[in-house]
Amino acid sequence: MCQKNYYMTALQHLFSVRESKTTQNVEAMLLLVLYHVRSSSYGIWYMIGLAMRTCIDLGLHTKRYESNLDHYTIQMRRRLFWSCYSLERTIAICLGRPLSIPDRQIDVELPLDSEDEGWDEVSAARPNTVRKNSLSMAVWLFKMRRIESRIQFSIYRVDKPLSALTSKMNELYQDLEAWKSSLIERFGDIDLNYPMLHYHRAVRLLIQPFLPLLPPSDPYYLICIRAAGGVCQAHKKLHQSLEYGHSFIAVQTVFVAGITLLYGLWTQQHAIWSYSLSNDIRACSLVLFVMGERAPWVKKYRDAFEVLVNATMEKLENGVNNLAETAAAQWRNVTNSNAELPNEHFDNPADGEDGDAWKVVAELANWIDQPEGSLLWMPDFELLQSLSPP
Repeated sequence: MCQKNYYMTALQHLFSVRESKTTQNVEAMLLLVLYHVRSSSYGIWYMIGLAMRTCIDLGLHTKRYESNLDHYTIQMRRRLFWSCYSLERTIAICLGRPLSIPDRQIDVELPLDSEDEGWDEVSAARPNTVRKNSLSMAVWLFKMRRIESRIQFSIYRVDKPLSALTSKMNELYQDLEAWKSSLIERFGDIDLNYPMLHYHRAVRLLIQPFLPLLPPSDPYYLICIRAAGGVCQAHKKLHQSLEYGHSFIAVQTVFVAGITLLYGLWTQQHAIWSYSLSNDIRACSLVLFVMGERAPWVKKYRDAFEVLVNATMEKLENGVNNLAETAAAQWRNVTNSNAELPNEHFDNPADGEDGDAWKVVAELANWIDQPEGSLLWMPDFELLQSLSPP
């Protein structure tokens, strides 16, 4: 049974146990998504979409349904809704899918922070149920998801050309900077590597589509490259802790960040080359290696990234111009095989794990080595996943 059918069967069982329109049902769906998010992307978009629709059906997204409820119940409903909102936004953005509900239709407030008025009343109703710092950080991450949501609705659209959207970039970037400043002011005495990972990811999400339009001298070009590097370095630090696992979201985040670095380096070469950029690429390789050791399905991304890194370094050293041909030569070196490779159009790829990696290389080579002036979106991670279905 494929994973998608598994999720549908799980949902049917879930709804046969209890009425579908309950907050407990939403909690169960969120737990199921969180459990399976460590395997791959297949199926969980359906599950999190249904969870969000159930939230909407229950009125968790609007404050008019909070009348006649006690203070504690209101806060629990808000925590549940914004947790679902955050996870749904993250999954949809990673897969390049539309968001389920626009923010203009949401007017329910965020949950209380531990420093907000009324916190003592909520904590007294159910003491020792949540750590103050954990909830406070969650609230800050909810705020980040709202900015990412605005980025998705404002930038990732097909009804307008990118050239008509550049004016939106500065305002959204200033919102991200304001979020970072408030984060440091609020939590400056603790390790901020994890929330800063989300900041770097959002900056890359905002600017990356515009890279083909920007010269390397534009400040936003370097900001995007640094943000991609920040993602790789933050993941490296997190993986130094045995407590940090991985998920398809983490794989997508670090892999696309690494590909962003290679795109900038392949197209701009020495204009953006630096020692820190080299370290960021090395960090991405290390994280993908660690992830590949823990989850076999990640190995195709690890191997594909190494081939593209080697091809890009070959261009820096020898000035080659065709990424596809250079990648093919690097592929022979990596696989140590004399087997005939696919032709220049990457038809008829090899079978097995090596073939899966080669499909990723082929797809990304076409994206990175696009003709000058082409305006293509970032790598489609869902497409890369579908190149070798489970």
